Amino acid sequence: MTNDKPTFYFVNAHAGSGKTYSAHQFISRQGGNFTIATQTNELSTQQQNDLLTEHGINAKVISLQNSKAKTCTEQYVRHCKDLRESTVLINQKVALQELEAARNQHLIVDEFPSPVERFTLNEDISATRSFIGNLIKAVPCEFEDFLEVIDTADTAELAESGKKKEHSLKEHVVQISERIHSPHYRVFVSETNYIGFISGLPDEEGVSADHDESKKRLVLYAWLQPSILKTYRSVTFMGANFPNQKLFHYWKDKVNWVEHPEIKGVRYDDFSHKAPLIDFMHMNEGDLVSWNHLSKHIGYENFKESVADVIAAEFPNRKYLVTLSAKDDWSWNDSSGKVISPNPVGLNAFQDRSLAVHLAPLRPSNMDFAVWEAVAGVSAAELMISQACEMQYQFFTRTAARDGIDHTKCEDRLTFITIDLAIADYLREVFRVEKPSELLVVPALNGYVKPARKTRSDKKPDDVKLAAKSARQKQRRIEERAAKAAAVEMTM
Repeated sequence: MTNDKPTFYFVNAHAGSGKTYSAHQFISRQGGNFTIATQTNELSTQQQNDLLTEHGINAKVISLQNSKAKTCTEQYVRHCKDLRESTVLINQKVALQELEAARNQHLIVDEFPSPVERFTLNEDISATRSFIGNLIKAVPCEFEDFLEVIDTADTAELAESGKKKEHSLKEHVVQISERIHSPHYRVFVSETNYIGFISGLPDEEGVSADHDESKKRLVLYAWLQPSILKTYRSVTFMGANFPNQKLFHYWKDKVNWVEHPEIKGVRYDDFSHKAPLIDFMHMNEGDLVSWNHLSKHIGYENFKESVADVIAAEFPNRKYLVTLSAKDDWSWNDSSGKVISPNPVGLNAFQDRSLAVHLAPLRPSNMDFAVWEAVAGVSAAELMISQACEMQYQFFTRTAARDGIDHTKCEDRLTFITIDLAIADYLREVFRVEKPSELLVVPALNGYVKPARKTRSDKKPDDVKLAAKSARQKQRRIEERAAKAAAVEMTM
């Protein structure tokens, strides 16, 4: 794995098809040093139990519980240096690092991670905007309309010392510096966004254009390179719908991908055994509904309550799964509905549920669309599939869809409810469902307008307030300079 273009294995098998079990069998047959990377500590513990009960493998979970190590990385490095033949389970964030000690490890990454991290810096205070503006330096690159953020002495210092020395910076500023400083990441920013943010910094008089909200936000995209895994003895990624994953889209020309010769789905190759039982329903037949539309024009709480009422009426006394926006408080007023995470990968405890309601709008932002098109050549339609459709696929496969029982032996139909018809139609193809999706009428999506916020009639116009604020800032700077000059004269 020392070539510029490494060779990685992939396992492409549907959720619940038994690929994790197959991986455990492979480890049992092969022996040696294996590292399994999961998305949560709970999933690591779950696999630890499965390895022991099904294969007699006494695996270790790396976590900070019951450990004297300060970090999971420190604990994992210590484990690797032990050199004893063993299997260890760690979080994906620990695995996706360049670790020299891991050269003897065969890495199996369970579920495909995204190769991109998005950092959004909202800076309402002019002083913090100045700090970020001086810290983040970007230059033209090969991607049109985007700039590449470069490593400087300041970002290097934060990256190397940010976790070792005391400071008052927020953690994400240190993380951004680490990404910029690392040779295994490339960090990009929209040229328009960067220029706008820089133009909003305070001028020589200390006055900034606080009235322009677009100049207070900077969005950075850190793109992981496959070179970060070069130290592992071998690397295998497992998951479903591999050709549609963000990881494949970005790494398809950066990695020699080889299908794993032994690890595979062992229970079923597709959902044809369930398809005749599956009904899809949707609430919207127009353009994809965004979070902005639901929160500002409809009211997300109103939307949730409206859907809950409809579900209770259409499916009385039927237990179901529901997922909500990550920006929501996850409250749900129907006791029959069990709220689970918008990212439910690995959950196996709800195979008794045959009804699932997905209420998290997952439309990428316009800037997300632009950066994926520019950097990875991924179209808007492809990104929608990689993000919105794949997340919903993972959600709906937490149900009885994954129990492996043929439809002829099942009593209940499976009903999957999503917001948008376009996504329902795509998922119908994935699940091999021929029956068209049906419209579920939700009153909140038809004519409800979020009431305007109450305002004081004597409230000053924005331009008057901004002019007064700028005048105060300028006067304060003048007074500060005068005070400094007076102090100098007194010492002469």
